[in-house]
Amino acid sequence: MRRRVLGFVLLGLGALCLGAALAVRLVLAPTLVTLPLDQKASVTVVDPDATYLDFESLSEVSGEVTARLQVRGDVTAGEASDDVAVWSSGTTITNEDGDLLTEPAEVVNCLDRTTAEAVDCDAASADIDGLTLTFPFDTQQQDYEVWNGNVGEAVTARYDGEDEVEGVEVYRFVQTVPETVIRTAEVPGTFAGESSADTVTADVVYSSERTILVEPVSGKIVSSVEHPVTVLRGPGGDTGLTVLEAELGPTDEGLGDAAAGAAETRDQITLVQRTLPLAIAGLGVVLLLVGAFLLLRAPRGAHRADPAPAVQPTAPVTFAK
Repeated sequence: MRRRVLGFVLLGLGALCLGAALAVRLVLAPTLVTLPLDQKASVTVVDPDATYLDFESLSEVSGEVTARLQVRGDVTAGEASDDVAVWSSGTTITNEDGDLLTEPAEVVNCLDRTTAEAVDCDAASADIDGLTLTFPFDTQQQDYEVWNGNVGEAVTARYDGEDEVEGVEVYRFVQTVPETVIRTAEVPGTFAGESSADTVTADVVYSSERTILVEPVSGKIVSSVEHPVTVLRGPGGDTGLTVLEAELGPTDEGLGDAAAGAAETRDQITLVQRTLPLAIAGLGVVLLLVGAFLLLRAPRGAHRADPAPAVQPTAPVTFAK
């Protein structure tokens, strides 16, 4: 009797575990694996031997250039929700003396918290599309459209193979921006490659090649190495002074920190999406098997017929004479 009761209890617990595993995988995991509303990140990339325009001497100078990106999630934004994250990002580019080489850039991005794609919202500082500050969870080996603020449009980041950073497997993407006129400027003709010293309207021409390393489970960017080139070009098509040419990449320390952070997020996602559901489901299967075994081995409970009463011998009958 006890075996049968215990068997039924284990069968119930096993079925409950299987249901819980399914709920974790289908309900809890999608809820937890989303972009955070309160994102905070800081990235620094450096080129120790860049070329840039010194505005005081109006000449090209070689020296160290540092670009810093600060990202902050705005949890108080009216459009921040279960589906949308509002992230502000600010970029500064300075020389070794800390002087700004370009105007600081401040951008507000509204991101789909599941796909990481830019979405329309009133808080966004521009009509942004494609990916911006991160890649999607479960990044695939395919091309992605990634926003480039200098040209004001998304440019294809081509999948270029697998790589490894500090023991972390990553996907490599390459984004190439061809020479593009991003604005015009009034400058002396000699600065824009013209023979005249008179002021001319020069094109500011930008191009770049960017290599992005992405941890695919988390979608986090582990490394971004970019080679931007910005030059002045006069009305005659001659190229003049270089405004900025650099090979900006992370420091060794920054690369190690980014790889460790991506690995930590990857492990957390794997725990919720795979390890925990499989562990609960495995426990459920064991409980079902043990419960079924106990039921099969338990007595069937059939009642035996009571034995017939023994026949008592009768005493001999004696007749009186």
